[in-house]
Amino acid sequence: MRSVLLLLSLSLWALLPTRAQIARQPKAAARIYFDQAHGEAPPPAPMADIGRRTTESLRGSRLVYFRAPNGTFTESEKAAIVAHVNSGGSLLLVLDEEKRQSLAKTGVNDILAPFGMKLSGDTPRIVNTGAIAKAGEINRADRQVPYDGGCEIFGGTPFAFQLDRNDNPAQPYAAYKKLDNGAHIVVMAEGMASLFLGSPDGVRLQEDPVDPGNTNWWGRPSWRKCSRGCLPVEAMGDGTRRFGIG
Repeated sequence: MRSVLLLLSLSLWALLPTRAQIARQPKAAARIYFDQAHGEAPPPAPMADIGRRTTESLRGSRLVYFRAPNGTFTESEKAAIVAHVNSGGSLLLVLDEEKRQSLAKTGVNDILAPFGMKLSGDTPRIVNTGAIAKAGEINRADRQVPYDGGCEIFGGTPFAFQLDRNDNPAQPYAAYKKLDNGAHIVVMAEGMASLFLGSPDGVRLQEDPVDPGNTNWWGRPSWRKCSRGCLPVEAMGDGTRRFGIG
């Protein structure tokens, strides 16, 4: 199945340093810390040219990425992540439904609270309903995104919304926040984009009745291959309107 690099690559690209910052900083400062210490699976294959797995400390990492953690963050780990953001580092946090990643068990809301953001419990599921990522700081144009059950996000600037049964935007599930110190926070409360799911052949509000996991998830491609790996189409032009592109 053809994968689509939807909000994930857009979020990653937005969180990376600007060209001017890259010129001023050593290469190591742009390192991506991909966490696997809290039950996360390895990154999907299409992320090979974007992310970097490491067991080192957060120090020196420009971006810390937590994709679907289901283990508990200790108080010292929470404090370290908050300190990372307060010192100008960026954070990308992707979760999914409570049955996959418990908010109470992981404690991720304790990490978001100092920045005025919070995730709710699960919202009512609508099968293969899809979502819309609106044009703005993250997306140059509206993007159709796969979605099938997740949480609502409060705080920050929402940029993606679950669709209701009538194809209208409902509650937000993804938001970003820019701090005065240059840090960026992007939180997504549904993980299908991080798994590169979605197909132009998917049909909204339908799932495989025999094996739901085999469902052809609704979504539209918005990426292309290039010499720098899988990057959003928006990032390949002059870079304007991308808050992480200069």
